[in-house]
Amino acid sequence: MESVLCFAVTSIALYMGYYLAFVVRKPQIISKPGSGISLFIKERCPFVNQLYWPTFWCFGGRAQTLVGSVLKSHPLVVYDRELIHTNDGGEIALDWVNNSGSSNPLTVLILPGLTGTSHNNYILHFVLQITQKLNCTAAVLNNRGLGGLMLKTPRVCCAADTEDLEYVIFHIKKSRPNLLLMVTGISLGGLILTNFLCKMGEQGKSDIHDIIVGAAVISTPWNLFKTSKSLEQPLNHLLFNRHLTNLLKNVLKQQLSSNNFNKFEIPCDMNQGLKSSTVREFDDRIVAPMSGYKDSNEYYAAATLHNKPVDKINVPLLCLNAADDPFAPEDSIPYDLLGRCPNVVMVLTQYGGHVGFTESLIPRGAGYTEKVVLQYVQALFEQWSTKRV
Repeated sequence: MESVLCFAVTSIALYMGYYLAFVVRKPQIISKPGSGISLFIKERCPFVNQLYWPTFWCFGGRAQTLVGSVLKSHPLVVYDRELIHTNDGGEIALDWVNNSGSSNPLTVLILPGLTGTSHNNYILHFVLQITQKLNCTAAVLNNRGLGGLMLKTPRVCCAADTEDLEYVIFHIKKSRPNLLLMVTGISLGGLILTNFLCKMGEQGKSDIHDIIVGAAVISTPWNLFKTSKSLEQPLNHLLFNRHLTNLLKNVLKQQLSSNNFNKFEIPCDMNQGLKSSTVREFDDRIVAPMSGYKDSNEYYAAATLHNKPVDKINVPLLCLNAADDPFAPEDSIPYDLLGRCPNVVMVLTQYGGHVGFTESLIPRGAGYTEKVVLQYVQALFEQWSTKRV
């Protein structure tokens, strides 16, 4: 009995020693040397000099991804829904949480990940943190066919398509001209947001900074080819790919039950889509053809950021990624490109997984993601307020 107890104590001591020596770390800051945004966050955001303490019993990338998804609670958030009809007849929705009585002009627009809506747990906690700690307004974008919406046109959410986001952003500024808009994208939402900012920068639309004061993306998959390859590894397929594919197929089944869907001229075989066993197969059979692409290769090439003018982004952009993200592996991060971007900074943690970044013993609430983004948003808002005065 004593030997068993001694072994247990020694094992725990060794584990905690490894955790303290190799897991707990400050984040790595990756940006163009001497750029204004890197100096800004180093001066104004405390997280830069603080240690990130991942949940000690599940600090690995896969574990963080699973635990962050499963254990995180679903707090109550009451939304006011605004339906928006696009020029092509499509329908998207903004779910608003307005801070009544607050004179704060700050509004944070949140873009969820793949099949994500305003009611996913990671979105709910984000909304609560933003509205309660920053005393501002939050809005969550529900893409076509998601969040209780039925498709009105044969067009689905696509990582390379930024038209809906552009339409929503300009709609918000037109309908609420006095607000101060910041945009945050998570996973696929971050990829769409970064593609949008690249498009605006390449077109030379310097006035976009008058519309969006700042942006942040979390767990963005920088290269969809490498994301697909990572997710198709046996263990990742078992843990993540199969589940995501089922979510996509469930959305498709829901849309197929609509009378509207039967009226569309669909450029693909829905039954083949329902037989998909991976995300890439679903993208190849459904998303790519419904978005105007020949196949998933053409679609992924159009969405991947490595060949995009990220260096022309003219809005302050913070990117939070983990080196052990199974959806965005470290070799997919374009370090050289980020080192040439004057307005983009990456905060890279050694651990965190995909939209995980858990902290505390039982990570049911907000975590490291909310801490980083809220400090960044608060710093940008304070800078804007100072300039305004």
